[in-house]
Amino acid sequence: MARRARAAKEPVPDGAVKRPRGRPALPREQQRRRLVEGAWRAFERSRYEKASVADIVREAGMSTRSFYEHFASKEDLVAAIVEEIAERLLVELEAILAEPADDLASQSDAALRAFLERLPTAAIDLERLGGNAGRRIGEVRRRLVQAITDLLLRHLERLHREGRLVREPTRPAVELVLTGIEGLALRYYGDGRREELLAMRPALLRTLFRVLA
Repeated sequence: MARRARAAKEPVPDGAVKRPRGRPALPREQQRRRLVEGAWRAFERSRYEKASVADIVREAGMSTRSFYEHFASKEDLVAAIVEEIAERLLVELEAILAEPADDLASQSDAALRAFLERLPTAAIDLERLGGNAGRRIGEVRRRLVQAITDLLLRHLERLHREGRLVREPTRPAVELVLTGIEGLALRYYGDGRREELLAMRPALLRTLFRVLA
């Protein structure tokens, strides 16, 4: 027994690897992903306003300490998610519009569907989110509209050169219709009316064509 006790107290030699206790730590990006997914489940369960950080970490199976290692607050988490959604949306739209399409209506419908379905599915009123998170989201929304405008203008100008559009659209017209659709979509999502919004896609597509084509 004495020999066993002395061995337990002896220091670990330099260069030796200590055996980890319990489960190994998750990679940082995987931790963040679990928190984001847990947040959406919490928001869908009890709406954004009522969900707390405790609810989020419970859904994610993470600790409160892990949450604050990644996000400053619940609002900061939402702002980060919106930035991520915007980046993914631009990549998806660029891929859709880069594909050669014989049917312009089908291609436009695919782009509009991607835009609407990429928005958050939880009932979060982004337009009422205040503080630093609200400012970040406002800036992301402005950048997103500008980036999609640039992307769509290049696409429509190419179609005009090919003779597939009668007239070349103007930038103000493109910005106007995109801002209108984006604002409408966020209001519907904020009210928890996602399915109602998606059902409006044919009408939104007709409006898009009347203004731009």
